[in-house]
Amino acid sequence: MFNAPNLVVTIAHIMDDPYKPSGLWKRAFGRTVLGICVRGQIGKNRIFRARRGNGYYGSILGELYHERYGYFVPSSINNPEGQAARDALAQAVFNWKNVLDEATKNEYNREATKRGQMSGFNKYVGAYVKANA
Repeated sequence: MFNAPNLVVTIAHIMDDPYKPSGLWKRAFGRTVLGICVRGQIGKNRIFRARRGNGYYGSILGELYHERYGYFVPSSINNPEGQAARDALAQAVFNWKNVLDEATKNEYNREATKRGQMSGFNKYVGAYVKANA
């Protein structure tokens, strides 16, 4: 049996009319049917992506689109434009672990949970990177 631990297959109701014929039922890799919604990669062969249309460039707003493309490795993510953000992220994590006291962390946790499902850590890191990158 083929084992792909980093391939995520999600089966969900995505059609307004379940009786309307759709190409979404024909997702396959080779001759193996994978499912309705496929995300991830299969080895170093193919990468699958599922995304909702945004209404631009011929896509229909909210419609689910599937894309399949060949495996590739980015040439470099260490570009000069992103170095400031990476440095700020590293400093924010260091600050949270070693510099901030518990009272400050508790305040960030309290503020973060006021508006939704966010941790104080994520709120602090996001604010720090935004201010310092």
